[in-house]
Amino acid sequence: MRKISSIIFLSTFPFFIISFMLIVSDGFAYRPFVSTDAAVADKNEWEIELGLFSMSYDKGQNEIFIPSLRINYGISKNWEIVGEFDLQVYKEGKDRDSELTEPALFLKGVLREGLLQNKEGSSFAVELGVLLPSTVEGERKAGIEGIVVFSGKTSDLVYHLNLGGELDREEFAPHGIWGIILEYPFEGRFRLVAEANGSFKRDGHPENSGLIGFIWESGGFDFDFGIRKGFSTEASDWALTTGIAISF
Repeated sequence: MRKISSIIFLSTFPFFIISFMLIVSDGFAYRPFVSTDAAVADKNEWEIELGLFSMSYDKGQNEIFIPSLRINYGISKNWEIVGEFDLQVYKEGKDRDSELTEPALFLKGVLREGLLQNKEGSSFAVELGVLLPSTVEGERKAGIEGIVVFSGKTSDLVYHLNLGGELDREEFAPHGIWGIILEYPFEGRFRLVAEANGSFKRDGHPENSGLIGFIWESGGFDFDFGIRKGFSTEASDWALTTGIAISF
């Protein structure tokens, strides 16, 4: 039955995407990264970051997520609320395929306007929130996360630096969080992108990885594609992700 339910979901998901795309307009947001930038949605504006397909390979096992979703809503000038989650639909070697993973709710604000607000200098933002319980065994408690974000530019290269910490869902244990995103514009609406990110934990087992990919702006949507490589034993060996970002 679990295989049949996964097949039904995979077959109906494209119809949901087509319907959703018909009601939205002008788009930009921040896939395919784990880290973020120092920008928020305008007041009363929605931004949707939708992962159409993500797959990871770790220690001989495959895992598929359809969809991953991040919703941003501008509540006032320079402030937004953010909700996000991933929906796992298949995990090799497990009796239960479907899991709600990484749900969270954040408040994000720009404390210094700069490059990303079309002004001089670097942009500076903070993001604080609650890591909500997931359905994954061992992650059914709440946690807390907070980061600071700097966005700037050197020559044509745009960068976004993330640094913060969390109290995790498993044991409410403290971990550090870091990340850097690089973007290079190429051929107008096409951007080459890269990311390195991870965590440093009290038990000495970091979860670090890197991504390379692209973002292509077309017809009011940002389409993205990325390939991720784990740099430590706690991270997945390889992962692939593709999705769209829109705003209205």
